[in-house]
Amino acid sequence: MRRLAAVLLAILISISAVLLGVWWAPFAIAVVIGIMQRRARIAVPVGAVLGFAAWAVPLGSAHRQYGLRPTAESLAAIMGFSQPAIPVVLTCVVGLLLGLSGAWLGSAVRGLAEGQPATSR
Repeated sequence: MRRLAAVLLAILISISAVLLGVWWAPFAIAVVIGIMQRRARIAVPVGAVLGFAAWAVPLGSAHRQYGLRPTAESLAAIMGFSQPAIPVVLTCVVGLLLGLSGAWLGSAVRGLAEGQPATSR
């Protein structure tokens, strides 16, 4: 239960940081999760969810406040796509990859510090 609360707190901190403009915060927080969690099998998916949520929630919030469809349509046209959902999906993928790579790096650093690779057990 304590770990779940810690993960939820990390996600809330990450969302708050992204809302304040610190776009790289999911990476840094996921590194900490990767270092703290003994099992990479748990740390990496948690980091991915953290990164996805940290970028998707502020994007959804901005859409609800300002209506981002014209912006998404413009970005899609610049990118050569006809669907305005593609820039939104790519933005969420960037957040997911930030969290995933941060947790992976944290797990790898932990394994190096302990003298053994991170386990999946």
